[in-house]
Amino acid sequence: MFGIIKNSILGLLVLIFQWMLGDVFSLYGLTPSFLAIFIIYIGLTNSQIQAIWLGFFLGFIIDALVSTDIMGITALALSTLGYLAGIFHGRIVRIPVIVQYLLYTGFLLVFFILTVMISFQDSQFSTGNIVFLVLLPKTLYTLALLSGSFIVLKVGAE
Repeated sequence: MFGIIKNSILGLLVLIFQWMLGDVFSLYGLTPSFLAIFIIYIGLTNSQIQAIWLGFFLGFIIDALVSTDIMGITALALSTLGYLAGIFHGRIVRIPVIVQYLLYTGFLLVFFILTVMISFQDSQFSTGNIVFLVLLPKTLYTLALLSGSFIVLKVGAE
């Protein structure tokens, strides 16, 4: 019970950080998703159910704060991310490191496909431009931050 409360408070702090200081980490207009990194961490270190629910509530709150056109898309994407990361809860240490980072890349790709592709669906950009100018750079930038934080936190290490 204490772990759920601790992770919820930590999640709210990450959400506030993402909302207020996310633009500080912007490179060429691309901002990483610290919430996605946090939900992957929760899914791998705690439980799948906790990651799903925490992803849903944090995604719903960030959608309400940012007032996106499609309310709930971040909640759906973070819940899906929590589900995928939670599948490997407890098993991530038995997977080779290179495969771990391929999994993290896949998780982030799913998250950004849900958020970026849906938010740009009515824009004048072509799908190729969205994929190569927004989707892949955001994924790689967030993966670099995820890699650094997971090395420091020793996630996936035995």
